[in-house]
Amino acid sequence: MDSACLEVCAAVAFRDGKLLLASRRPGSNLAGKWEFPGGKQRDGESLADCIRRELQEELGLEITDALELFSLVHRYPEKTVRLHFMLCDVAEDCHPEAKEGQSFGWHDHRQLNDLDWAPADREACDMLIGDGQLSRKADVSVVEPSRTDQLRCWLRGQGRPPCCRELGKPSWLRAPFMGGKEHVEMRSLLQRAKLHTVCDSAKCPNRGDCWKHRTATFMVLGDICTRNCKFCSVAHGKPRPVDPEEPQHVAETVETLGLRFAVITCVTRDDLPDGGSAHIAATVHAIKARCPDVKIEVLVSDCKGSHDAVDKVLASGVSVFGHNIETVERLTPIIRGYATYRGSLDVLRYAAQHVPQGCAVKSGMMLGLGETSDEIRQALVDLHDAGVSIVTLGQYLRPTKDNWPVARMVPTEEFDEWKRIAEKEIGFSCAVCGPLVRSSYHASEAFSSSKGQGV
Repeated sequence: MDSACLEVCAAVAFRDGKLLLASRRPGSNLAGKWEFPGGKQRDGESLADCIRRELQEELGLEITDALELFSLVHRYPEKTVRLHFMLCDVAEDCHPEAKEGQSFGWHDHRQLNDLDWAPADREACDMLIGDGQLSRKADVSVVEPSRTDQLRCWLRGQGRPPCCRELGKPSWLRAPFMGGKEHVEMRSLLQRAKLHTVCDSAKCPNRGDCWKHRTATFMVLGDICTRNCKFCSVAHGKPRPVDPEEPQHVAETVETLGLRFAVITCVTRDDLPDGGSAHIAATVHAIKARCPDVKIEVLVSDCKGSHDAVDKVLASGVSVFGHNIETVERLTPIIRGYATYRGSLDVLRYAAQHVPQGCAVKSGMMLGLGETSDEIRQALVDLHDAGVSIVTLGQYLRPTKDNWPVARMVPTEEFDEWKRIAEKEIGFSCAVCGPLVRSSYHASEAFSSSKGQGV
């Protein structure tokens, strides 16, 4: 605790999607103004203990878990105050009561503008709602970026509120053991060829199963992405120059593995004029030159919407053209950043209209990001209307603590129902749906299934 600064904790607590706020108690400074409930930190007291004590004394609430989201420094002529915003999980059977004569209530985000706020709390809300670069402000320190982003989205009416508790992985999300002889041999082979895989870069839960069967999804154009989507663990920043030998290295590895079906994906390369489409096409050509009977699936970025880039990939001889829409329309600007929902649909629609005979168009989505069932259904309808014939649905799993938190673990039975809806009601040739499904998992089987349906 800094002796030159008064440390104050403020609770950010939700119940049934509504935010707990309280008014300043009678007789206090700014009495009647609405604020995040809390109070001053005592000597030797942790921030978590401070907010637990304050909410117990002020509102009779039991806090089961607490963590700091961010802090905001206010400098006044007579003092400096650091306000720590603490995300709090409230015990389910506990209900607030006004112990100090103040008012309190659970508020929907649409009600917040009508409240008479205490200035510091109003400033915090305004900064969250209006500032996409909160952490760059000199007087702000962000401790939990992903949960702070969730709070910002809730304030804007764009998502569910954050919580402290990480959702545990249920039994149906247990992936096969990743070790063993095959795993070591595959890693050694990829390292010798200086190749990257999405299996490693995206921390895919299926790599043990895939590598055991000597299959992998090759990631070309390097291992640094020019974008920073909140669901993805692939490194982002300034990419290294493209390796002109990479197509041949991939082709040699495909030949060594004896693959009949190869999957090629890529990092997004907005720094390249064509988004890297010529390099992807060169990789396909190199594989076909060595292994003419191999079927190839490519999973590409939106290429910044360039139809010319899509044409290069389609003309290379691919069997499956893939581009993932990732999530529902409402969550796209939050989760994906640069990419747009409608832009992805345009890429898929153009590809479907220009694919060679026998080539399938494929897309995928993650569930558990905070979407609703109606939104999932609408996204599936939009994808089918755009000409997509193969769709994948899998459980979103948070790769690191800096990524978007998991909102829900979707049970296996629900994935089974989405498969039925996608194939029987909406009309996809093939829907691969399950907790551990990723866009390239069992890609060969999905392509074969779609061919059986007349793609």
